[in-house]
Amino acid sequence: MESLAAPVFEIVKWLGDPIIRRISYIKNLEKNFQNLNVKANVLYSRRDDIKREISRPGSKGTATNECENWLKEVERLQDKVNVIEKEYHEEKKCLMGWCPDVSLRLKLGKRVVESTNSIIDLLEKSASWVGGVVVDAPTKIAEAVPAQPIEGNTSTGRTLQKILGCIKDIKKQKIGIWGMGGVGKTTVMKSLNNSAEITQLFEIVIWVTVSKDWSLRNVQNVIAKRLSLNFGSDESNDNMATRIYQELERQKFILLLDDMWEKIELDNVGIPRINLENGSKIVLTTRRLQVCKSMDTDVEIRVDILSEEEAWKLFQNKVGDVVENPSIQSLAKDVVKECHGLPLAIIVVGGSLRKEEDVHVWKNVLDELRSPTICEIEDMEEQVFKRLKFSFDRLNNDNTKNCFLYGALYPEDHEIPIDELFEYWRGEGFINGANKGHTIVKDLIGASLFESAETDSVKMHDVIRDLALRITSPTGEGCRFLVRAGVRISEPPREKGWENVERISLMHNELKSLPQSPYCLKLLTLLLQGNGTLTKIPASFFDHMASLRVLDLSYTSIESLPESICNLLSLRALFLNSCRNLKTLTSQVGALKELDVLAIGDGTKIDCLPIEIEELTKLRLLHVSCHELKVRISRLSLLEDLRIKVDPYDGRWDESFANCMTEEICSLRELTHLGFYYFPNVECLEQFVHGSLSWKEKHIKTFQIVVGSTKAGYGVCKVDRGLVLIGEVTTHANAIVEVLSRADALNLIGHGGVRDLLEMGVENLNELKKCGIERCKEMVTVMDWNGLQEETTALPNLELLDLSSLPNLRSLWEGSMPPGTLSSLTELNLSGCEKLRKLFSWRRINLQQLPNLQELYVWYCSELEDIIVNEEEKVDQLQYDDDDDDALPLLLPKLRFLNLYDLPQLGSICKGVSLAFPALEVIYLERCPNIKRLPVGIKKAPNLWKIRGEREWWEALEWENDAIKQQLQPFFHAFYS
Repeated sequence: MESLAAPVFEIVKWLGDPIIRRISYIKNLEKNFQNLNVKANVLYSRRDDIKREISRPGSKGTATNECENWLKEVERLQDKVNVIEKEYHEEKKCLMGWCPDVSLRLKLGKRVVESTNSIIDLLEKSASWVGGVVVDAPTKIAEAVPAQPIEGNTSTGRTLQKILGCIKDIKKQKIGIWGMGGVGKTTVMKSLNNSAEITQLFEIVIWVTVSKDWSLRNVQNVIAKRLSLNFGSDESNDNMATRIYQELERQKFILLLDDMWEKIELDNVGIPRINLENGSKIVLTTRRLQVCKSMDTDVEIRVDILSEEEAWKLFQNKVGDVVENPSIQSLAKDVVKECHGLPLAIIVVGGSLRKEEDVHVWKNVLDELRSPTICEIEDMEEQVFKRLKFSFDRLNNDNTKNCFLYGALYPEDHEIPIDELFEYWRGEGFINGANKGHTIVKDLIGASLFESAETDSVKMHDVIRDLALRITSPTGEGCRFLVRAGVRISEPPREKGWENVERISLMHNELKSLPQSPYCLKLLTLLLQGNGTLTKIPASFFDHMASLRVLDLSYTSIESLPESICNLLSLRALFLNSCRNLKTLTSQVGALKELDVLAIGDGTKIDCLPIEIEELTKLRLLHVSCHELKVRISRLSLLEDLRIKVDPYDGRWDESFANCMTEEICSLRELTHLGFYYFPNVECLEQFVHGSLSWKEKHIKTFQIVVGSTKAGYGVCKVDRGLVLIGEVTTHANAIVEVLSRADALNLIGHGGVRDLLEMGVENLNELKKCGIERCKEMVTVMDWNGLQEETTALPNLELLDLSSLPNLRSLWEGSMPPGTLSSLTELNLSGCEKLRKLFSWRRINLQQLPNLQELYVWYCSELEDIIVNEEEKVDQLQYDDDDDDALPLLLPKLRFLNLYDLPQLGSICKGVSLAFPALEVIYLERCPNIKRLPVGIKKAPNLWKIRGEREWWEALEWENDAIKQQLQPFFHAFYS
């Protein structure tokens, strides 16, 4: 019997399990539904974190395929959860709950449990990702650098051609370029880096500025960044070398090493041996011929000084037409002779004399250039400093001179953020606002003492920096600087070296300690930022720094400020940005009554500012991040620049607190900049717009304002006047309209009601230069002109349009677009627009209204079939011959860069029309399997120099004739798998 009972029991149990589960679905519906909501909120938060990581400002990567699929699964699951939630609430209301539908509850309960399990699976999947959610975007063959144009029939142009000839010579693998400082070696190297010929010869061009204070790690870091390799700070140099070697070994590369001062062991860096098989090259510049020889260069090319004719022409261009004045011309030619053909000296001296019409000034300049030096100097390079110093001496006033000398506090070849300079200069008392700062920067660039670098930054030529350090050296006159910036020292200079010094820069090193109590009563500036290994400041460190004006401790690991900081009674600027271990700010800061600038930005973990901040009544600039601000901001009545970056998940910044803070800010009458300020709703913004006298009288010139639910996540790019609207914000509210009409950048994120941008008012969009629209589910077109009464030009100043994750977007424009609309647009980005089938319709939109579009990026649009389509012509295929291209229309005359990625349905780039692309240079085309033909040839795209895609795709392309393929073959570069 026992043998029979066991299987019977198992059968009953097997039959009973489904019944028990069904009863559980009905009985536990409420509890399971609550659990579903909890898990769903966790999943949505995880999704928002991932999206923010993908779209964070400055990111150059793209989401992994696994991540993209995961995000789509989350969106699909969210739709199911929304339906379940709606049915759940409807079911509870049925007959007031007296007579629930058991069948419906059973089905609903089952779906609740299944959806909860799906959420758990998705959370587990995201937690298991090892490689992260972002992969690097395809690496460019060369990263262009700012460079002066070089004319062919000049000594510099001939030098460039000589170098190119050596690069093309397979027997010359290492090429050395040498010559004295300021002669133009770097100018030639920059032109080489930017040369189209180089990008056709190599798969990657790597630029490294080595400089005098180079280190193996710094060189490796630059190369690793260029190769998109990620290294931890604790990774050994040997491991880095191995990874670099493995990456470069399979590429044909050219390595440009600028400004070398001594031999570098390339094996230690990770550079593979250069040989005939791999075809790679190394080009280096140096002031010393011996460095070329120590690097075993195959050829050494000297960059010579300019001929008299070339020197005179360069001087004319720099000084202007004034040199044609008969009373000045002979003096000008003598001045040029005194520059001895050195381009840098000619540029600097000429810049200082630009449009100078006073003959006496010219005579005085010539006398100064001809005067004997203090000591006998035989080296020509030493003579150069005398000529460069002349331009320094001619600067308008001491303030401008001090601003110039400040640049020498930064490491060699460092890009100097202009905003940071302004804050320092302000703390020093050199300027009283950004307008004056911009004027001085413009003057210094005009005098060729500063160089324009990347956006919002400047650089100093290494020879000019050497000049500044000579002027401020202990044996010279004027300011006395102690500069050990970016040289990787771990121990500070001895205390004795701090005495009688006015400015000290130890930034970007590896300091582990500081002197106990240095005696430096004359010290005005102390820059210690970027020493991540510095954890402690000695208790008596500030005891003898009574004159200190500027103190920067940003990007250090200090845990507290010593009480001796109260001795800094002259301090005007204190910087504590990204001090990741600093959790409290000592109340002693209340003693710093002269403080003008206080910056506690991102990364510093201070939760609450001390109440003593209210005593800093001279503050004009206050930057804080993620703080519980109990300080009465209104007491800081002189504030001009206020930036408050709010953590979107910080519950302390609720509506009530925001209203109080807004009331405080409204009382600030001197406010000219309000940055990253968060209004949780439109009502709070209305309070600011109507209550702030600074806003109403338009004293506020720049702002970054965020309105709405920050739980959706947001990022604000650096703009002058930015507005971010998140969630269900009423876009027609008066306050929104008023801010928008003044904004030059708009981010619209997660809005559920806006169907097209013009709903916000055509007249309110005229100032916009940048516009980003993201996760707006109801948006079906960007601009709908149908039904509008007037044909008013829209977005005439817009330069960048970024459209992301718009699931119902079906077109970019509807109706007839008025002339002038989008006439300034240079970049258009589309990503995740799943229902978009065609991009440009020639019938409905005249593409000549996009005359300045230069870059087009289209990613992850799963239903997109065509980029440009002529619906009138009913032509299925294009004729891709180049025989009659003179008559081809120019619809996108300035398009330079076309990037198409993961477009599985894309069948054509141009359908029903044959177009010319006169400016097109680069085509990136990946994961677009249905593109069988390219719409370009040599005549249609005469400037094309690179096509990048999968090798299998390239080999499968169809061609009208073999000649076109042969013409384009040299431009093709395969993606590496």
